[in-house]
Amino acid sequence: MTLLLIFCLLIMFNFVKGTFQLEPVTKTSFIIIPIYAVIMTIISMFTESNEWHLSVTIVLILIGIMLGWFQTFSVRVVKTAKKDKYGNHIFKYCRGWAYLYGFALVFMVEIATNYMLGLKVTFKSIIFELLNEILRERFKFLPDNGWVIWLLLAVTTSVYTMILVHHYPCIKEALSWREYKKE
Repeated sequence: MTLLLIFCLLIMFNFVKGTFQLEPVTKTSFIIIPIYAVIMTIISMFTESNEWHLSVTIVLILIGIMLGWFQTFSVRVVKTAKKDKYGNHIFKYCRGWAYLYGFALVFMVEIATNYMLGLKVTFKSIIFELLNEILRERFKFLPDNGWVIWLLLAVTTSVYTMILVHHYPCIKEALSWREYKKE
C-alpha cells in the first residue's frame, strides 16, 4: 500500500506540474478527445445499462457543464514565434489552477456518484480511482472506464473546448483543417 501511495504521489506531482506548463493547441486534445469521450459514453451506457439512471445522467451533465466552464477560468493562450507547415503561428496554452480544481471536483463527483449508486467506496478504492483518474487525464484513450466518468469527461471536455474556441479565435484558427501547399 505504501508503494501505491508513493507511486500515486509521483504521478500526481507530474500531472500538477504539467497543468502549469505550456502545451501546443492540437486537434487531439480539442477535437478528437471530446468526440472519443462522447462515443465511449454512449458505448458504456449501453454495456452498463443496469447501472444507468436518467436522473443521475441529467445531474451529471449539468455538473459537467459547470465544471467544464469553470476549468476555462485560468487558461492562458500564448502565440509563439514558430510557424507550422501552413505558415500559421503555433499557439500554446496553459491550463492553470482552475483546470486543476475542476479535475479534483470531477474526481469528487465521480466518487460521490459511485457511492450514491451503491458501489463500494473504500480508502484503497479511492486511491486506485485517483491513480486511474490521473492516468486517464494523461492517457485519455484508456478504454476501461465506467459510464459516469465517460459522461463527465465527455461533457467537461466538450464544454471546455467550445468555450475556449469561442473566447480565443486563435484556437479556432489553430484547429481548422487546411490543405498543405508546398512552395
